[in-house]
Amino acid sequence: MGLKLKKFKPTEYVAVVRKGKTVKSGQGLTVFYNDIHTDIMVAPITAFDGTFAFDELVTADYQTVCVQGAITYMIDNFDRAYRMADFTYGRNYEDKKNRAMELFCKRINNVIRAVVIRETGKMDVRNIIKNADRMEDLIAEGLKNDETVESLGVRILAINILGIVAKPDTRKALEAAAREQILKEQDDAIYLRRNAAIEQERLIKENELNTEIKVAEKEKEKKEKEQEIKKRLLETELEMELERQEREQEIKGKALESELALEEKEKDRKIKMQQREIEEKIKLENRNKEFVDLEVENEKKRAEEQAYAVAAMMKAYENVNVALIEACALANMDPKALMAKAFMELGENAGKIGTLNMTPDLLETIIGKTNQN
Repeated sequence: MGLKLKKFKPTEYVAVVRKGKTVKSGQGLTVFYNDIHTDIMVAPITAFDGTFAFDELVTADYQTVCVQGAITYMIDNFDRAYRMADFTYGRNYEDKKNRAMELFCKRINNVIRAVVIRETGKMDVRNIIKNADRMEDLIAEGLKNDETVESLGVRILAINILGIVAKPDTRKALEAAAREQILKEQDDAIYLRRNAAIEQERLIKENELNTEIKVAEKEKEKKEKEQEIKKRLLETELEMELERQEREQEIKGKALESELALEEKEKDRKIKMQQREIEEKIKLENRNKEFVDLEVENEKKRAEEQAYAVAAMMKAYENVNVALIEACALANMDPKALMAKAFMELGENAGKIGTLNMTPDLLETIIGKTNQN
C-alpha cells in the first residue's frame, strides 16, 4: 500500500485511471503511482490464437458435418477492451488477463458458430466440403459486420478453416458416388478416345485421298507448265538466235566501216606527220643556218677583241724599261731558276771570261742555300 514505481513491457498497453478517468495511457510506460486511489489497466498488444470446432451442423440436404478452424485476433481498441473485461494490474494479474482473453475468444466463437450454422444450412454436403475458402470469407464478413466483435475492441487478423468433415456413412456414400462418377467418366473417356481415334483415322484416310488427288493435279499442272516453259524457251531461243545474227551482221558492217575510217585516218595522219617532219627539218635547217652565222659573227668579234687587247698591251710595253721589267721578274723568280739563269749567261759569255774559279766551299754554300730555299 502506498507509492509504487512500475516499468511495463513494450508489448503491454498501459492506462492510468484515477477517479474513473484515464489520466495517462501508452505502450510500455513507466508509471509512478499511489495504488490507494489509482488503478492501472494493462492489456497485451500481441496477437492471440483461438480454435473452434462445431459438430452436428445440418446441411441443406439434411446431412451432418463438423467444421474445424482457427482464428487469430488482437486488441485494437483498448478503451472498449477495458470496459468488456478486467485488465486491472495487481495481484493475480496473469489469471485476469487469461480469463479476459478466453472470454474474448468464447464470444468470437459464438459469432462464428452462428455464421457457420446459418451458411451450412444453405449448402448441400458436397458444396460445403468443396467450398472451405468460401466459408472462410463468409465468416470474415460476418465478424466484420457483428456488433459484438466491434464492442470487444478486437481486430480479426486471420481465419482458417482446417477441415469440414461429414459423418462416416455420408463419407462412404459420397466416396461411392464419386467413385462411380469417376468410373463413368473413365468409361466415357475411353469411349470418347475410341471415337476420337476412329474419327482421326477417317480424317487421316480422307486427308490421304485428298492429298493424292491434289498431288495428281499438281503433277498435271507441273507437266503442263513444263511443256509451256519448253515452248517459251524454244521461242525465246529462236528470237535470240535471230537477234544474234542481226547483231553480228550489224557489228560486221560497223567493223568494216570502222576499218575503212581507220585506214583513212591513218593515211591522213601519215601525210600530216610527213608534212610536219618536212616543216620541222626546214625549221631546223633555218635554225642551224642562223646558229652558224651567229657563231661566225661571235668568233669574229672574239678575234677582234683579242687583237685589240694584244695591241693595247704592246702599246703599253713600248715605253717600259726593259731592265726594270727584268729586275721585277728576277725578284719574284725561284732561287734555283736564278742560279740556272746565271750559269746560262756565264755559258753564253764564256768566250769573254778568262778564268772562273769556284771553290768547293762556295759551291757547297750555293747548293746549301738553294736547298734551304
